[in-house]
Amino acid sequence: MRRLFEEWHSGSNRFERPGEIILGAWQGDRLVGLGGLNRDPYTAEEGVGRLRHLYVLGSHRHLGVGTLLVGHLLRKAESHFRTVRLRAASPDAAAFYRRLGFAECDDPAATHLIRVPPIA
Repeated sequence: MRRLFEEWHSGSNRFERPGEIILGAWQGDRLVGLGGLNRDPYTAEEGVGRLRHLYVLGSHRHLGVGTLLVGHLLRKAESHFRTVRLRAASPDAAAFYRRLGFAECDDPAATHLIRVPPIA
């Protein structure tokens, strides 16, 4: 999470461009998870988003928090992006994203992607 806070503080990533969003999952007044969606900075191709900074407290993993966050982020992506990519940080993270429908990809800037259906 340090990188997220550093990017926010420096202004390099505030999730404020069209289609971008950062969401938090709360239990009462406690932040238990968060995740963001950006325009993918690793490609010049239009319509490509990037899932970034998905974090869930260890005590709240395997309870559906991450699945809920990703689902909301992908619904937001429908009106702005046709593909969402990410870089899984670990084998466990890669397995999580595969369970959610992300496919592995052969790209130096991403490990997984998912096609996003446009809003009808």
